[in-house]
Amino acid sequence: LQELVYKQGQSRVTKATVTIIFDNSDKKSSPLGYEQFDEITVSRQVVIGGRNKYMINGHTAQQNRVKNLFHSVQLNVNNPHFLIMQGRITKVINMK
Repeated sequence: LQELVYKQGQSRVTKATVTIIFDNSDKKSSPLGYEQFDEITVSRQVVIGGRNKYMINGHTAQQNRVKNLFHSVQLNVNNPHFLIMQGRITKVINMK
């Protein structure tokens, strides 16, 4: 995943972060334990050297906690189509 970091760190950029924001306004569908939040943010930070950092609502979380959050709303992170690689978004949007 280090190729996600701009020029693989050669330009002194040493990390890349992606954040997904989920609308959590429908409290009946909220994941257990997240009912009080109007939005749920999930972030992953990749650092040159191989470290990964996961966050839920700005707080550091273990990868398993992030997976459990997705599983609790029937999102299967083990599905090969769950992750869309950089540069493939347009292809996915144009699929019929």
